Amino acid sequence: LEKHLNLSAKKKESHLQEADTQIDREHQNFYEASLEYVFKIQEVQEKKKFEFVEPLLSFLQGLFTFYHEGYELAQEFAPYKQQLQFNLQNTRNNFESTRQEVERLMQRMKSANQDYRPPSQWTMEGYLYVQEKRPLGFTWIKHYCTYDKGSKTFTMSVSEMKSSGKMNGLVTSSPEMFKLKSCIRRKTDSIDKRFCFDIEVVERHGIITLQAFSEANRKLWLEAMDGKEP
Repeated sequence: LEKHLNLSAKKKESHLQEADTQIDREHQNFYEASLEYVFKIQEVQEKKKFEFVEPLLSFLQGLFTFYHEGYELAQEFAPYKQQLQFNLQNTRNNFESTRQEVERLMQRMKSANQDYRPPSQWTMEGYLYVQEKRPLGFTWIKHYCTYDKGSKTFTMSVSEMKSSGKMNGLVTSSPEMFKLKSCIRRKTDSIDKRFCFDIEVVERHGIITLQAFSEANRKLWLEAMDGKEP
C-alpha cells in the first residue's frame, strides 16, 4: 500500500490507472478471503453444537437395540432422548438458517461498490499520512485521525510499529486536537503525492497537508470536512 501511495502523481495516467486497478484487485481479494475465513469459523462453531452429540446418540440407540438387559434403562432414557432429538433438530435448523443468512450477507458485502465505514461517534476517522517538515526537506508520518463535524474538532495521533522492548506492536501517541478552519483538495500537479488535501486549523499557522489511502477515501474526508475544490 505504501509503495502505491508513493507513486508520483506526474507518472503517466495509464500507469497510475494500472496501479489503482492492481491495488483495488488486491484489496478485493483480501476482503473476500477475510469474509470466507469468518464464514468458515462461524460454520465450524455452529457444527460443533450437533456433530459431536449426534454420533453419541446413535451409539446409545444401538446399545439399547442389541442389549435387552438395558430395556428398563432405555425406558427411563426415552423422554430425555426425545427431548434431545428435538433440541438437535432445532439446532440443525437454526444452523441452516443462520448459514444461509451469513451467505446472503457475505454476497451483499462482496457486491457493495463503495468503501465501508462502520458507525462511530466521529463523523470520520481513519489513518492518514501527515506531511511534516524536517531540516533536509519533508517526510510523511502515519497518523490515526478523527473529525467531529458538529464541533469541527480534528485530532491526530502518531502511529508507529515497535518491534522490541516492552512496547511491542502498534503504538499510538497522545492525540493532538485542533479546531478546523478550512479544507481544500490539493491539486494533482502541485505535489508529488496522490490523494492529498490541505486543512487550516486555529491552533497552527499555515496549512497541514494530509494524504489519504485512495481517491474514494479522500472524498469521504473532504465530504466530512465540507472540503472545497482548489
